[in-house]
Amino acid sequence: MSRIINNLKDFIDYLYEQVRNHSIYVWGAQGEDSSVITESWIRKRENTNANADRAIRFWQKQCEAGYKDRLRAFDCSGLGVCFFLDRGYINSDTTADGLKKLTVPIKANALRVGDFVFKVNSSGKATHIGYVVDNSLNVVEAKGRDAGVIMSPLSEGGWNSYGRCTFWTEVEVIQVQGKYQFSRVLKFGSSGDDVCDLKRLLSFNGFDGLTVTNKFFFASTQKVVKAAQKALGLTVDGKAGKQTITALGGVWKG
Repeated sequence: MSRIINNLKDFIDYLYEQVRNHSIYVWGAQGEDSSVITESWIRKRENTNANADRAIRFWQKQCEAGYKDRLRAFDCSGLGVCFFLDRGYINSDTTADGLKKLTVPIKANALRVGDFVFKVNSSGKATHIGYVVDNSLNVVEAKGRDAGVIMSPLSEGGWNSYGRCTFWTEVEVIQVQGKYQFSRVLKFGSSGDDVCDLKRLLSFNGFDGLTVTNKFFFASTQKVVKAAQKALGLTVDGKAGKQTITALGGVWKG
């Protein structure tokens, strides 16, 4: 399981670095550094003179505090896009809403490190994005021109939508846990090695309490599957089919 840990750790370390270095918010920015950032560059990037003034004031303040040669510039989606483009997880620029489409919807009580959080408007479009970076559910985001890149508790961000990143799932399952592949719907009464794999997959996602070497799908397994489905926003029927398997990070081969 080392590869998923290392890849996700790289992303979390990258986010922490931007907070430590007082990175700034500039419209459309994707990680530009001190060799690029100037007052005129900010004015060219920004969408209004007033917003440019705000971004410049914050940048100048960080420069005066000694962060000029360390900070970078991002907008809200650019903070993630910069990393994802560099790692080849995506092929082109995208928005917060575009990043939302790359996640599996989950509920707040299922959040863990590496998950994405969003502010979604009344039409269902994500207008802002952040990333869960620790087990206390602190979130790193490129908050805005007056704040730059910050870390704050989940409860303080006004987030109203949540997603599990398919990048981490792909690495985790295919490159590290390739045996977690399923070709049939598992339900009460099922038995076999794939039931054991389902239990391991549930445990990996934080849904514990099952004996993973027990090959039988009994009431206890059904109860945990239902709990996982509820947490992940799926139909709660106690059957582990394509939607449940893939939401947990398994590979559906049926």
